[in-house]
Amino acid sequence: MFSGWLFDAYAKNDKMVFWIRQSNGGTVRIEDEWSHPIYVATDDNSRFQEILESEDITKHISSSEIVPKYEKLTDSEESMVLQLRLKDSNKATKVASKIEKKFRFGKIRLYNVDVLPTQTYFYEHGIFPTCYCHINTGKSGLDWNVRDNVWSTDYQLPQFENIHLRVFPKVLEGTIPRYTDKIDHIEIQKYSTDEIIWIKEDSEIDIFCKLMKQMANTNADFVLTDDGDSFTFPYLIERANSNSIKLELGREKDSGGLIKPAKEGTSYFSYGKIFFKPSTVKLPGRIHIDTDNSFIMAESGLPGLYELARICRMPFHTASRASIGKCMSSLQFYHADKKNVLIPWKPTLAEHVKGLDELLIADRGGMILEPRIGVHENVAELDFVSLYPTIMQKMNISAETVFCQCCPDSKLQVPGLDNYYRCEKRKGLVPIALEILLSKRKIYKRLRNSSTDTKLREMYNARQTALKWVLVTSFGYLGFNNAKFGRIDAHIAVCAFDRHILIQTIRTAEQQGFKILHAIVDSIWVQKKAGERNARAEDYEALKQAIENETHFDISLEGVYKWIAFVPSKINDIVGVPNRYFGVFEDETLKLRGIEARRHDTPIFFSNYQQLVLNMIAEADTIYEVKMMFPKIRYMFEKHLTFLKERKVPLNELAFTKRTSKAFDEYEDRNTIEKNALSNLRGEGKSLRAGQILKYIITDYYRKGSKIRSIPIELATSQTKYDIKRYCEILEQVTNTVTEPFGLSIKNQSMISL
Repeated sequence: MFSGWLFDAYAKNDKMVFWIRQSNGGTVRIEDEWSHPIYVATDDNSRFQEILESEDITKHISSSEIVPKYEKLTDSEESMVLQLRLKDSNKATKVASKIEKKFRFGKIRLYNVDVLPTQTYFYEHGIFPTCYCHINTGKSGLDWNVRDNVWSTDYQLPQFENIHLRVFPKVLEGTIPRYTDKIDHIEIQKYSTDEIIWIKEDSEIDIFCKLMKQMANTNADFVLTDDGDSFTFPYLIERANSNSIKLELGREKDSGGLIKPAKEGTSYFSYGKIFFKPSTVKLPGRIHIDTDNSFIMAESGLPGLYELARICRMPFHTASRASIGKCMSSLQFYHADKKNVLIPWKPTLAEHVKGLDELLIADRGGMILEPRIGVHENVAELDFVSLYPTIMQKMNISAETVFCQCCPDSKLQVPGLDNYYRCEKRKGLVPIALEILLSKRKIYKRLRNSSTDTKLREMYNARQTALKWVLVTSFGYLGFNNAKFGRIDAHIAVCAFDRHILIQTIRTAEQQGFKILHAIVDSIWVQKKAGERNARAEDYEALKQAIENETHFDISLEGVYKWIAFVPSKINDIVGVPNRYFGVFEDETLKLRGIEARRHDTPIFFSNYQQLVLNMIAEADTIYEVKMMFPKIRYMFEKHLTFLKERKVPLNELAFTKRTSKAFDEYEDRNTIEKNALSNLRGEGKSLRAGQILKYIITDYYRKGSKIRSIPIELATSQTKYDIKRYCEILEQVTNTVTEPFGLSIKNQSMISL
């Protein structure tokens, strides 16, 4: 029997491999004979025999069985389907494609094909990463005696050994590292002691030998890199191959060495943007995390990753790189498995047919009121707590509960939508999955706010942040066309409830003597009506209570602003932008949305400068006091203007960051700043794909035919000169964003009153 925390897991042919982290600091490798199942459904069961008689298919199958399953979420009865256990769990898609090609379109339906084998094993055995368990080995396989609970908020973790790996090639200034460049040195930073191990030898062979020895000696659990998937590990593999070295950095003995992924990665579209996901490099028995390729690490670090992997039952390597939507899907898959529901390979739940008039009324999204442009004093912001996921959970909205077949006469109607109803008899899959997220986040927020221990507060905050992002995406996935258990009708129903709740909220606020300055989906900004005294704490508490009584949803007072500025559109200065504002709360905390200091593409120099100006005016209690600070703002502006003109600003602080929307060849022929940088980058042998990040310096903005309008940061040298005129103009724009709402503008580096 083994005891410890489940650490790493992966499929290997017809076995599952597990690494158990023990309390003494050691790790144990164990195996279980198990293979991933896929399922085939058809209206003609004779097709099952055709599959089992096909040698091209059966050579990949270890066993087959006819089993009862619910094919769809909407099914009220189980169907008999063919379960196929694979000889190699990692070839599910390949086998499924062979089966699909054997029959005409629509004759067979395939399930559980693209679910990761490790996740399937987790679902079947009720285990999850970092769960503490006793494992018994027997003839029938592993017996998992889990001594942990995924609902726990005070779970214990082992003392993981974490390192940060950095590799430095021998490159000249202003050139891009290539796989042919030799290694200069390698650094291994141990987080437990902050010790940095420096590996530098005369030959690359000696460097690799020392690297593998150090990896074994440190016994690292988590290996963090800055660009491990996109460069560090592919580069190390190339250099190892050039030196005929079998590079082994994981815990597996005789693994054959690391292999470079077959392709660099893939571009994909999500929430209106193109992203690039590089192919991953795994270190069996250790967890490699590329911090550049991990949203959850950037938002909540390792504590958030632990929480996410536990709740969503995903291996660490996958959870660290997966989109938040995929994490949400894994949680839904687990509950589907518990309900004996199959997971479709290709989504099958279609939208209910609607007439044009019905569609215009139904598909309107969430409610938004344009902000009242300008600066306003004594404004309160109230936000509903996880409104959309709470609507889904509380109102039982899921793909199978809206327009359900079992309750055609349901009295549970959707507000504002005729003929939209919800199931009265069963709880939906999506509400069931959301319950743990909503409940645990609420507990973590309470623990964070009540704890006096700084480290505990940080840990609880990281965990609740990880859960927040899953909740944020849960609504979007409900209407996503590729979501396994999504349906646009359910998405529409949630929006209808949101509109109904926000209208109730606005009416309640007005009845309490407030006017609405802005409202967007789940937040409102209110101010006491003209002629009335400023609101007191008891007024806001009464308003909060009245809204909760009316809507039956929790709402929180985000804070009271001393003043807040709603900024107009850059295209039309009489039109407000819902998510473009800045303000300061009574405790002098700033809240920024949509302006340069908040945007990720703004060069560091400008975001830091704007933040300095904002910090300065945050001390002012009124609009008048802000205006009295204009001389200080002018001094700050002229000081930074001098920095630019005298070229005292480091190049890295002037770099713009853009996510490419397409490959280089797909851009128009116009010599834009971005395309010019991409062209220069390509000239040095590096072509960015759609979704990858481009960082560049503007060098010759106004000569549109110039070949050096901009230069990628990778090619910049100590001799690179930035375009002073253009950067001074940008400094003006950044200043005006903050000052113009108060009546002051900078034109041609001179300050004028508006």
